[in-house]
Amino acid sequence: MKRICQILCFLLLLVAQACYEERPSVATLTVQLRLDSPEVSIDLSQLNVRLQNKNADFSYTEHPSADGRVSFSVQPGKYDVVASAWFPATRIAVNGASEEFLLTTTGLIDAHGSAKEPLLEIVLNVAVPNPLIIREAYYHGSATLEGANYTKDTYIELYNNAGPGGQTVYLDSLCLTTIYPYNSTTGNNAWAGSDTIAVAQMYWMFPGDGHTYPLAPGESAVVACIAAVDHSGRATSGLKLNRAHFGCWSETLPRHEIAAGVVPMVLNMTGQGTQWAVSISSPAIVIFRPEMGVAAYQAQAALWERYEPGKTSGTKYWHIAKSWILDGVECVDSPSSAIKRLPGTVDASYVWMRSGHYSGKCVTRSLDFTEDGIEVFKDTNNSDADFIPDSIPNPRLKP
Repeated sequence: MKRICQILCFLLLLVAQACYEERPSVATLTVQLRLDSPEVSIDLSQLNVRLQNKNADFSYTEHPSADGRVSFSVQPGKYDVVASAWFPATRIAVNGASEEFLLTTTGLIDAHGSAKEPLLEIVLNVAVPNPLIIREAYYHGSATLEGANYTKDTYIELYNNAGPGGQTVYLDSLCLTTIYPYNSTTGNNAWAGSDTIAVAQMYWMFPGDGHTYPLAPGESAVVACIAAVDHSGRATSGLKLNRAHFGCWSETLPRHEIAAGVVPMVLNMTGQGTQWAVSISSPAIVIFRPEMGVAAYQAQAALWERYEPGKTSGTKYWHIAKSWILDGVECVDSPSSAIKRLPGTVDASYVWMRSGHYSGKCVTRSLDFTEDGIEVFKDTNNSDADFIPDSIPNPRLKP
């Protein structure tokens, strides 16, 4: 019996030693939040600080101390950080985000390849609600009645989120586009960290003389992105986009269609593309207004059109300033390996679909509250918190 006990103890010792030797290495990261708006007083300990692993779909979330400091002990790997909070009483959102970095046991390597101490400072942006928001985006595609893949029923719905007594928004000369790279899995964003953002080949402008297309609080404007027609006889989505308010249509784009009564958007070419591509998996969508006006912006090609960094040939991309963006939503296929295209001032994070492509699902805003019969949707500049993925499309079309 004694011999058996000695053997068991020896085996347990070997197992313990093996577990010790195979214990994974641990990397430590400290995040320091800094509020860049001294006139605003907030409790930094109310923020969620999320450390997202970029090699797999898991993350770590902690609350910082009152001075905005928080530490993580995790496996080495690729990560990014998002800090966010929403204060309902004041309807103020606070957000901050980092670029992707490599965390090692001795430090971190930033997006530009520079080795640094494992201390990451994130500047927080304070955002007040914007009246005009993207309420719903349907881009995932559906199926034809015969079972083939179908993508022509894509739409984007804008909404006046000002609430009761809020201001009327005029859509005239506002612009709608998607951001380059088209997909979140491209590998890298050549302009990461820049003050400007690349437009994906072309953008669409709402027509009007400045007071033609008002949008009152609680009203929607649905934009059919490819075909403003009745899809109920074509696709399982059954979307009747012949009742959309606007349609992205140009006779120069062969795939685009528009029904009578739908107002055509104005196409602005900004590259060498022959069609407007809305990614079926991961578009980054924005509404913007050039501060100098669209005509003057288009006339400044030397200032706003450029090759990718390090290139002198190939495709040129027009850029827009971050400050021109009124609202945006970044959609990704999954958090792992997803690149960030929109700055944290526009969207601190991203929303991602769990359903497969051609599922007929969309992303839609979470309702915050209803007052005097007018809905007000959540708008924290953080799509992970603001949008519900895998939703059933429910565009607010014309009667």
